Amino acid sequence: MVNGWTVPGFTHARDLGGGAAGRVVLAVDDLTQTQVAIKYLDSRLDSDEVFLSRYRMTARRLSQLEDPNVVDLFDLVETPQGTAIVMDCVEGVTLRRILDAQGPTGPLAALSVLGGMLLGLAAAHDKEIVHGALRPTNVIVDGRGNALLTDFGMTPSGDAAQAGPAYAAPELWNGAPAGASSDLYAATAVFFECLTGAPPFTGRSLAKAHRETPVPVDAVPGPLRDIIALGLAKDAEKRPASAADFLGAVEEAAVAAYGPSWEAQGRGRITELAQQAGKAKAPAPDKSRSSGKNPVTAPARSGGGKARPLIAVAAGLVIVAGIAGAVVSLNRGKDTPAPTPATSGNPQPVPTVDPALAEAASLAGRVQQSVARPTGATFTFRRTGAGAGATAQGTLGLLESAPASYSMTVAGTGGTRKAGKSIVIRDTTYLRAGRKWRPVPYNPRARGYAGLAAQVRQETAVTNVPALLRSSTAFRKTATGFEGTASLAKLAQEQGIGELFADLARRSGATEITYTLQVDRAYHPVRVTLRTHGTAKARTLAYQTTYAGWGRKVTISAPR
Repeated sequence: MVNGWTVPGFTHARDLGGGAAGRVVLAVDDLTQTQVAIKYLDSRLDSDEVFLSRYRMTARRLSQLEDPNVVDLFDLVETPQGTAIVMDCVEGVTLRRILDAQGPTGPLAALSVLGGMLLGLAAAHDKEIVHGALRPTNVIVDGRGNALLTDFGMTPSGDAAQAGPAYAAPELWNGAPAGASSDLYAATAVFFECLTGAPPFTGRSLAKAHRETPVPVDAVPGPLRDIIALGLAKDAEKRPASAADFLGAVEEAAVAAYGPSWEAQGRGRITELAQQAGKAKAPAPDKSRSSGKNPVTAPARSGGGKARPLIAVAAGLVIVAGIAGAVVSLNRGKDTPAPTPATSGNPQPVPTVDPALAEAASLAGRVQQSVARPTGATFTFRRTGAGAGATAQGTLGLLESAPASYSMTVAGTGGTRKAGKSIVIRDTTYLRAGRKWRPVPYNPRARGYAGLAAQVRQETAVTNVPALLRSSTAFRKTATGFEGTASLAKLAQEQGIGELFADLARRSGATEITYTLQVDRAYHPVRVTLRTHGTAKARTLAYQTTYAGWGRKVTISAPR
């Protein structure tokens, strides 16, 4: 029980500690037996109606945000007894703990963390969500070295600069509201601390330092000074226009300074540091404070996951202290010895089937059956990494015995930076030029918008999902869906889509692809994320597709 009450439908396992925003406990969903983290908001925030009013709007957007670099939200429960946030249980350690235990991370690990922060911010900013107070305490490094962001929008009203003064942009000290640009400033300040062991500005007069003191670029390695100067620019207008743009600049600088394997090496190093920090003795959490309020009585929770109705929605901190031993093998049953039956004569090996991979194959069949029926949906798509950035949104229609048709707006890099309209039907792509449409052959290798539109259809095809599941080398069910690893070599042999994954392996140098998947009740894909990895020289490419509105009748015709 925290502050006199407990969220109904959960059993508390242990206290995970607390901070200015409230206390966090590890809990188990009584219905699904899934572990979650619950943050009970501090009374100061719970009684701040200006904060709560603003936060509810931000939270509703957060409930629709699912990204590998952002901690998933399940529910915000508001009652007369208090407010609590139910969220995913991420097994990892905070960047704050890593820095306190290990000191500076080194440039490659710091770049990996910065890349993860920018990916998370890019996804949030696309939904018009601002973090507002990014700092090492709300960056979590999981067992694979991924940096995840938490505590979006948790700044009390009128307190933007004081929420994280060592990382607060100059405009926040002048009373301006937090925005995307101030988030980039904070991310750069955190990056600076990873490189040097301390924030860029310290001392008593932080407001003056952030406003007037020259950026201490000489404290960081030479190849990274331009990145620091860009992100910590005093004038918000001189910082990168977006997190995606900043990420592109970071990747270019990293490749130029440390070679194409920088990301894999950096991820490996930050994983080691997180494991070492997790083994160190963690400070004991403070004892819970009781407000004396009576326990709340409310309707029982109907189940886990984002698919269920929200009482309200928000984001919060999820930390499971001690990463050592917390990274669970995705390949369930892998360490179980195969049974050896009694035989007469020479014993023969008995083939066994990994239960997790059997589950993946079963799911592949259900998804395959679902996407074989003519139907339609809306979609959004984002691709990042290795100079291959692209976004798209629009409508798709599944057809019998033919590739899906698409009507969409696409944007990429260079000459395709400006969004352009396109329609893709069978083997023809139609490009909008002024008031007219121009047909061109469907070709993912073509230049400009023609190739970009074809790539989007290829990379968002729902037929990719069953292939991923069939090619899995590791698979497990999570609180919100599924995740696993698939072999690119095996995917390259899949009929109809093999060319896509063979080309992906050539461009990235990767041998595997990790994925997350969510499906609806009819087993239509709802959200798919992909990320390449597998060798020290692999270049990271990341893909994210979200589908909505399955079941609608969609007719996409050739324009006249």
